[in-house]
Amino acid sequence: MIAALRRFASRHHVLFGIWEAIGMGLQGIRAYKMRAFLTILGVVMGIMTVTGMSSIVAGLNASMARQIATLGSSTIYIRPFRIGEHPSDEDLRKVKGVTLDETKLIGARPAVKAISPIQVIFAESVKYGTERVRDVQLFGTTETFLEVHDSYVARGRFLSRLDVSRASKVVVLGQDIVDALFPYVDPLEKVITIDGRRFTVIGVVEAKGKFLGQSMDNWMLIPVNSLVKKNQRFNFMVADLIPISPAHIDQAVDQTRETMRRYRKLKYLQKDNFAIFGQDTLTEIYRQITGGIYLVMIAISSIGLLVGGVGVMNIMLVSVTERTREIGIRKALGATKRDILWQFLTEAMTLTAVGGVVGIAIGGVAALLINTLSPFPAVVQPAWVTIAFATAVAVGLSFGLWPAAKAAGLDPIEALRYE
Repeated sequence: MIAALRRFASRHHVLFGIWEAIGMGLQGIRAYKMRAFLTILGVVMGIMTVTGMSSIVAGLNASMARQIATLGSSTIYIRPFRIGEHPSDEDLRKVKGVTLDETKLIGARPAVKAISPIQVIFAESVKYGTERVRDVQLFGTTETFLEVHDSYVARGRFLSRLDVSRASKVVVLGQDIVDALFPYVDPLEKVITIDGRRFTVIGVVEAKGKFLGQSMDNWMLIPVNSLVKKNQRFNFMVADLIPISPAHIDQAVDQTRETMRRYRKLKYLQKDNFAIFGQDTLTEIYRQITGGIYLVMIAISSIGLLVGGVGVMNIMLVSVTERTREIGIRKALGATKRDILWQFLTEAMTLTAVGGVVGIAIGGVAALLINTLSPFPAVVQPAWVTIAFATAVAVGLSFGLWPAAKAAGLDPIEALRYE
């Protein structure tokens, strides 16, 4: 293969010159290994950072997309504030939860297929016999919860409309709760206590896994208002809904906003005292986070590439001085300034290209190890590998210009006299 390329290059003057310059660059690396390594170390570090961090970010993006998909492709969320907002203490005091009347009105709108009120209840202790769990997510909801969240019951049954209308003392468990309270027995028809109140287990929801590192199976679902605490701060309600089809998401959002503004008697110029958003908001927030990671990656890699570029410029200036007589001989034999310029530029780019290849290899191995040995996913991105290699070559081109121009501008007679 190499012999064929050499024969092809020998038939074209420009290609032969480039091939010869690349060979000289590689020969210089072989002859002065330590010097070459120290020269391109900055380039290696910069390219390694780009390859490794882009792989981690790409893996996290793919993981995030999968996790958001598990929430339901068309789910719309009604919350007091948008994700990422930082309300003041005054805003927190004025915040209003969603009411059951509002959910009924929203559910009757033509673009809304189903809506699920979710009553957030703070449970201090959940027990069955001698087993106990804490920090459980307890939600009061209705029979529409499964439809809205695209879930199903793995065992038993779910909450019925009759359970909700009667506020029955029944509960559906997530898989984490089952594992904690019923490690060796069937949980169905067993009675557990939630803050001292008895609830009968009627079903177990399918396992959902994790979302952003948090378990989605550490929850319990009871009929809305079946466990009401005196302090209303512990009975806060939100709601999730789905449109009649993905094409009607915008209509469902508009109708929901209109219904809530009318119900809350908000004037035209008053801003919403609630937030309505979908998966696109979650995705956008995550992209902003990863965008910051990319900025950090670019900053770190830029420092390494700058150091590497200065090292390449320094070594090429030394090379021009060491090879002054060689340059004079080449000019005496007919080499033009352009030939000398491209010779030294190609050698500089060869140096940084080798550094780029080494950096890509190290970054790729690091990404593979991270993906295998850590909880963080990492996927090497061909696009970023290409960008990294092109950047390495561009560093050689940029920082090799001055030494190459200095070599090309040498007077041949003075160069031949140089000792």
